[in-house]
Amino acid sequence: MYLVDASPQEGVVSRESVLVRLSSGCEVVAAWTLVNSTTRLAHVRDGRVVARCDAWSYEPASGIAPQRLNPVLEQVGFFPGERDEEEERPSSAALALEALEQGFGLAVDAEAVRGPLPTVVVPATAG
Repeated sequence: MYLVDASPQEGVVSRESVLVRLSSGCEVVAAWTLVNSTTRLAHVRDGRVVARCDAWSYEPASGIAPQRLNPVLEQVGFFPGERDEEEERPSSAALALEALEQGFGLAVDAEAVRGPLPTVVVPATAG
């Protein structure tokens, strides 16, 4: 299942209660980016947030089990080094998606996102 989160200011990645429910009995890796700004990632397994990362912090992912997320983020160059400041580098959003493809086997075929996407509006519930 692919979820395209259209919440421009916060995103599901920042809403732990939503991530916990989405990951019940499975694994969720969420990436969110604010246009021309930061990128946030969360890795959640069976209702437990195991790792979180924010590109603004320039720090590796933290949490109870970041060991699956951090190596792939490092591999794609998500965390900028001193040399990276001198050269053009891909956006944190592009690097996050590359990491999710490599580390978690997630990919979206370009044809799947041409034209209108299937859309569902889920009303917020209390609790």
